[in-house]
Amino acid sequence: MVQRRFEELGFQVVTDATQPHDVEFHVICEERKHQQSVARYGGDAELTHTPDRLWHGPACQLSYRLERKDLGWHKEVRASIEQDSLFPREAQALDTGASVFEQLTRELEGLDFPIMLLSEWGQTHRLVALLTDPETPQTRQLVILDLLRQFPDREALPSLLKRIEQGQSPVEAIAALSGLGQEVVPHLQHLFECQDKPVSIRAAAAKGLGRILRADGDTEVMTMLQEYLSHAVLEIRSSSDIEFPLLTEVVWAVGSIHHQPTVKLISTLQDRLWLIYDNSPEMKKLRDVVSVVHKYLDFSQI
Repeated sequence: MVQRRFEELGFQVVTDATQPHDVEFHVICEERKHQQSVARYGGDAELTHTPDRLWHGPACQLSYRLERKDLGWHKEVRASIEQDSLFPREAQALDTGASVFEQLTRELEGLDFPIMLLSEWGQTHRLVALLTDPETPQTRQLVILDLLRQFPDREALPSLLKRIEQGQSPVEAIAALSGLGQEVVPHLQHLFECQDKPVSIRAAAAKGLGRILRADGDTEVMTMLQEYLSHAVLEIRSSSDIEFPLLTEVVWAVGSIHHQPTVKLISTLQDRLWLIYDNSPEMKKLRDVVSVVHKYLDFSQI
């Protein structure tokens, strides 16, 4: 199964380690997982699909070596039922042996580890090719977009812009686009300011602008977001005047940078929101975000 999935992406796989190869990929599946040297806290211990040091049940651990060196890439899939070592094996459920490994195989099939490794190895051109391939399943496209968000590459820019224009997972594509930094500010600004775009798209663009603002402290981005916030605060009379997802993301974005005019706007916004009778989830979330940002900015002045 592992060989098939790599070959589907165009890799040549050899199972004999004595044959010429670039990378050694290891898959260890065990009914009772042995412990490996995994960080006890922080780093990989807090990432998705990484080995769990507290799990001792059925699991498959994935890793690779480059020139015989372990570069710290470790993933793990686990069966849904862990055998309790406190009880004798005779008292445990008989879902062991072949059935356990069948379940692990299904879990492994559901993990798109070849795509993760393409990102790990800097194979962006392969990711872009898969992203633009109409035969690529939607779930895999979302995985690729998330990887491009975490590990941005300028090579993906045209494909991301095309997906946004065509409405193909636009929110995820905007998130990936924002990782490219200041060069995509004009694109995000257009999406953010275009009144014809759905609020979800504009909110995603605001979130992307906030990411760039936190990373670069771009004054142009700060001015853009502050102008929207100022206008929104002045216009608020009732819940119908609020674009909840958009305003929430703008508040998060401007709250990451201490800016005196922003402090006053956030304070005014907080007062106005509590004068509106609205217990909807959207209002509750907005109030919570404004409260957190207000406390942070107020504390920063001390």
